[in-house]
Amino acid sequence: MAHIFLEIKGIRPGVETPADLSYVIRDDKDTTYSISPSVVEWIRGTIDFAAGQPLVTLKNCCFAFGDGAEFVEFDGKGKLKPITTVVPPWFPDLGDFLRERWLINNEMYDLPIVDFIKSFLDMFPDVEDRRLHAGLLFDLQLKNARTLSATAASPIKGTTGNKHGKSTAPKIADMKSLEMFTTFFARLKEAANHDEFPTLHILTGHEDISKVPATYKAAVRTWFRAITGVLPPNNKRVAAGNAELFCAPIREQLKAVEAYGLDKYYPALSDAIEQAGDLEVSKFEYKLPV
Repeated sequence: MAHIFLEIKGIRPGVETPADLSYVIRDDKDTTYSISPSVVEWIRGTIDFAAGQPLVTLKNCCFAFGDGAEFVEFDGKGKLKPITTVVPPWFPDLGDFLRERWLINNEMYDLPIVDFIKSFLDMFPDVEDRRLHAGLLFDLQLKNARTLSATAASPIKGTTGNKHGKSTAPKIADMKSLEMFTTFFARLKEAANHDEFPTLHILTGHEDISKVPATYKAAVRTWFRAITGVLPPNNKRVAAGNAELFCAPIREQLKAVEAYGLDKYYPALSDAIEQAGDLEVSKFEYKLPV
């Protein structure tokens, strides 16, 4: 399993601090994030400080610095491979990254078009930031467009879409932490008891969901799916209203889990998630152990 981190000039980073990086790599599942210059600086400093010694915490981590000008990779034991400028197989097309993982990391992959446009504009009030992100997302090839004359301009072939044929649907995940699961359970219970839609904002405890690591969001979706049999309500479901109807069965499901015991329920669930492998959350099924 590899963790891929990309320094892309001007792109809003999904991993802004070394603490964010540590949070992401605690799980062994594949991840791809954009990173901030401060994280790049920290990685360089950590490598210098290690002086050739293995960095176990960075095992299977791959870093692309300077928009793909330099590549740093650690093997399965945390040993640094020779730093290179040769593009490795794991380095993605930056446009594909934004259209796939970046949208998922920022909770924008399943928004209706009107909500997507609003979220995109709110996220990037600065026109230049908006232009940069839109250019990569929609393969606008703005740099090329500037050099084309009005008479010589010709249609540019696009490469939009998921050309690799890989599903971008959220996959199951687990944090391997009873404490984190217990916190999630308490938030879900409080929302259900107050007939409040248990959205990802509530379940993760973060108002800005884009700042929540994708692994944790995936784990929350997985836990929610295991208990309720459905996915957390999205914007469309919340807008439809009737939270009382949505929460009523959840309260009964939570009572059943509590009666069984969280300390027994979670380890069994964690094992089931691990055995399920690389499964989409929407296809994950889990029944209360007997």
